[in-house]
Amino acid sequence: MFAKHQHPEFLELSNDLQDESDWVIGCLRTFDVPLNITAFAVEPVSKLLAIGTSSGSIYIHGGPGVDVKVNTPVSVGVKFLAFCLPAKKMVCLDVNNQLHVWDLSTFGNPEYRASARYDPVNSIHVPSSSCHVFLALQSGEVKTYDLVCRRRSQYTIPNLWKLYQKSMRASGVPAMVEQSSAFDPCIDQVIHPRDMNQIFLAYAGGVILSNITEAPCGRLSSFCRLEHQAAAATGPRQDILTHRQPFVTCISVHPSGHFFAVGHVDGSIAFWAVEDDSAPLTVFTFDEDNVHLVNSAKLEEQLESHGRGTQPVSIREPIFKLAWSGYPNSTDPRGGETTLTVLGGLDAIRGGNVTVLWFPAFQPTEPPAGDKLEPGVLHPFFRNAMVDSVTPIDLAEYDLEGEIQDFLLIPKEHPHYAGTFNPYSIVFLVANKDNDRVTRAYSFPPSRTIMLGKKDNPAEATTKSPLSPEFEDPQSVFPYHEHGLPFQLTASGLGLTNGRLVTVDNTPYERIGIVGKTASPGDSVVLLEGGKAFADQIKHDEIRLTKYQPRRLMITQTRDLRVLFFDVSAQLLVGNDQEPLEGRFPGPLPGLSVELHSVWNELLARGKRSGSGPRAIQAVHLASEALEVASVLDTGDVVVHRRESRASSSTGMQSSDITLLHSAPTDINSNMVPYFALEGEGTVEACSISDVGFLAVSYSNGSVAIVDMRGPSIIHQSSPSKKDKHLSLNNLHIHNSVDVANALTWTISCLENDIALRVRLLISRHSGSLEVLTLVPSGTPATWGVEKEPTIIRGVSEPLPEGSFVLDSKSGSQRGATGSLFASALDHQSSSSPSLLVTVGAKGARAYANITGERIGKADWGVRAGNALAAQVVKRMASRALVVVTDKEETLAYSLPWLELITRFPVLPLERGLISIDDSGDFLSFSPSITSGTIGRVSYNTFFDIRRAYGLPDVNFGLQPCKEAQPQPVYMGPPSLVGTWLTFSQTMTGEQLDNLLGGPDRPLPQAQPRPGLAPAGGSYGSGIAGSASSAAATIAASAASAQTSFYNKISSALSERGQMLGGLEESFNSLEEGSRNMAAQAKRLAAQQTAKSWFGF
Repeated sequence: MFAKHQHPEFLELSNDLQDESDWVIGCLRTFDVPLNITAFAVEPVSKLLAIGTSSGSIYIHGGPGVDVKVNTPVSVGVKFLAFCLPAKKMVCLDVNNQLHVWDLSTFGNPEYRASARYDPVNSIHVPSSSCHVFLALQSGEVKTYDLVCRRRSQYTIPNLWKLYQKSMRASGVPAMVEQSSAFDPCIDQVIHPRDMNQIFLAYAGGVILSNITEAPCGRLSSFCRLEHQAAAATGPRQDILTHRQPFVTCISVHPSGHFFAVGHVDGSIAFWAVEDDSAPLTVFTFDEDNVHLVNSAKLEEQLESHGRGTQPVSIREPIFKLAWSGYPNSTDPRGGETTLTVLGGLDAIRGGNVTVLWFPAFQPTEPPAGDKLEPGVLHPFFRNAMVDSVTPIDLAEYDLEGEIQDFLLIPKEHPHYAGTFNPYSIVFLVANKDNDRVTRAYSFPPSRTIMLGKKDNPAEATTKSPLSPEFEDPQSVFPYHEHGLPFQLTASGLGLTNGRLVTVDNTPYERIGIVGKTASPGDSVVLLEGGKAFADQIKHDEIRLTKYQPRRLMITQTRDLRVLFFDVSAQLLVGNDQEPLEGRFPGPLPGLSVELHSVWNELLARGKRSGSGPRAIQAVHLASEALEVASVLDTGDVVVHRRESRASSSTGMQSSDITLLHSAPTDINSNMVPYFALEGEGTVEACSISDVGFLAVSYSNGSVAIVDMRGPSIIHQSSPSKKDKHLSLNNLHIHNSVDVANALTWTISCLENDIALRVRLLISRHSGSLEVLTLVPSGTPATWGVEKEPTIIRGVSEPLPEGSFVLDSKSGSQRGATGSLFASALDHQSSSSPSLLVTVGAKGARAYANITGERIGKADWGVRAGNALAAQVVKRMASRALVVVTDKEETLAYSLPWLELITRFPVLPLERGLISIDDSGDFLSFSPSITSGTIGRVSYNTFFDIRRAYGLPDVNFGLQPCKEAQPQPVYMGPPSLVGTWLTFSQTMTGEQLDNLLGGPDRPLPQAQPRPGLAPAGGSYGSGIAGSASSAAATIAASAASAQTSFYNKISSALSERGQMLGGLEESFNSLEEGSRNMAAQAKRLAAQQTAKSWFGF
């Protein structure tokens, strides 16, 4: 213990942090990073995205603040997800074939409404205009579920494939394939895109087109391919010249509704006309056309080579999924060019990718006159036009790292056409090398290289298709670019490995906010705008104080060598005057992102590096004022990015270890450009970047390099051979082992024997010695160098990489190498107050006056406390204290400057010591996955959980009906022929379909009040106050009307009011008294809500 009166110039800096009650550790927010995604769904009208996982968790992402998590009742894995906009419901089918329904029309989190168990289900389908779910069962039946009435519907489609086979045998047609139960399962089903009265049922054996109104008694159209090819690309087979029927795997319908595509297990795609079930239009694979026809040349080749030995067989993937997309690129009602997105069908080398095929428009002219055909027979002219329309004119491929297992198209406007019309983005479900199942999003469709009619003209090969007008940059390297997702999905998709939390002053924060934005943010993200989030008004006072919180950034690093920045300022959680939140939390800053793969590729191309590339980012350091980022790679390289490229001032003085990177390609959304790469000998032990243009790096061989980034040039590099001998802290003897510099700290401060402000670098070595290097300018223009002899003092052994802090002895603020202090140093000013050095090691901490002066504080923690993992000088109000977190999950708080123990308390569970503390007392902890090591959870915590407003907001999804009408049937011929040839009536509406499926005893659904809307003739304000008042007034009116028709509305009232009307059951014996109490209770609630909104609670 050091006597405080011996150093009166050093004031007590921890006056307001001396009591244990001043320290309240708490978890403010937890961000789950899903690594086991199994299903996803999109609602394009409201713009919601749902993600399901194998653990039963479902994450719903929408607009700012709308990030909601729900779970299946018994945490069973999610198999399928879907939204139903007309019913305002979300549907989930778990792996136990239990159907779950959540209501999205309620204020707050989605309300769990109902569940139903089914036999094994292969797929579900929710039509865009209906309130029913179609479930395709393994038995071949198709069941329906009414989402409005929350019950199983009476309508069931039997196994039509069995009925079709039975009718064929009864008519005397011999079976051309073996009769087997393997062909019975219903694999997929989809409603006709332009006629809701028809449904395509994909069985393993073929496809049935059924009329919903007449099924199963009506006419059935069967589409099944009997393959008798001589030799496909799969090589020699034993079943040549025999009929083969590969299993059906999926189906997708052309936007016109006149033909469709069927995927098969052998990797082939068959195209059929709806009006002709006699033969397919064409069948092809990705390496051969017309595989359904006999190839005489290959047949003879196979017969001649029979018995000469087997040839290697090329095995294709099955066609796992198809999606046929139309676009608003033609005024013709039949549509223009289309794309078919295919998952599967590739060989073993390219397997796991997604292929996009472009097809020409289906716009046939008037058929030749004079040809008379029987009614119901497809005209050959139209059939030939269909064949032309399913002949690909271009192809693109999404080649990602990992195996694509599913995809989801994100439409721009509406969910019609099975949710595939005019998509602008595609979300992939990818299984990476660590066996994590994550999501990645990219632009869609990929850029075209050939337009219709230009495919034979190489000079016009770069012409862009009207399908992808967003690709107008000729410098674009790839045909697609990545789209941003919410933080949780971005972290899982890119493989989050670590991160750090930093505070930023207001001035640099404003600049960071400008640079962090992209030029066209809508073109680089998946637009999720559904719902509104409101700050919890119960914590009104805490919300009011949030504006005084410092601005914070979260800097993350990923497995694919990227550095991503996010805004985690508390101000993002506050709305204006009870209005919805406007910013996401964490808020992405794509303009600051750093991508290092391209940098390494440039170094390889220029011959500056050789061998294998980096496997991970070791550390990231930010100079917030200068807006420069230093990324440390595990290869020993340090790469610096900055905002803009400036001409180097001293290129002739550059070291061979420095490579300028002005020409390196950058991320399409980033405003940061590569500046230079520093090559070192060995791995990097520590790195520090300053805001005044200096970079310091220490290596495992004991050397330290200092770079003047204005050149850039190396102005100092210590040699390991000259630094083999260091002072030992324990016994002051000389030893010959390599003493590595574990910590580097930049400061502009004074020393004990030098009161001038100068740029100094503190080098803390493993043995406990601390070197102070002073940088001095010389000449005009100034050239910076290092004073010959460093000052060496005792420090602390095993120093933490970022465990050294230089403080102002009066204010306690840190004295870093900032722009303002640098200006004072250039003016040769002296320090107005002494400085204080606090350095922390694995087992203790020390405090020194004026860096090289007398030791005034000492702290050692015993073995039971463990070794220090992280340390930080934290600030609360005007006081500061030293916080140390150990590997025994314990936090130690010490006063400054004397390092007296204030308190010790357990910290929240840590894994692998991944923790980052900022200078305000908030910290991030990262929990890696046990299997892959990727971060699976990020926790935002604080040591001062006092009046903090970080609670989850209240959410109102506010689903709006689709404004786009249900598509109507179109004739195959030109629009002018519709009135003269055929008269098309409007298709069945969604309401009519619901009534048909629900049966004659289907209860009439009662209209539920829309939350957030005031009754006619009145107004209750805006925002959350208006929503609450409006909802309460609606409840009161409903309760009053219940007095006249109680029995007729008892079921609806209970379901709508829930717990608020729980007292209704107690007053059931007296109808008049019970109804009166219910009305009074609802009115009282309305008054309370109105009062709370009025007084601002």
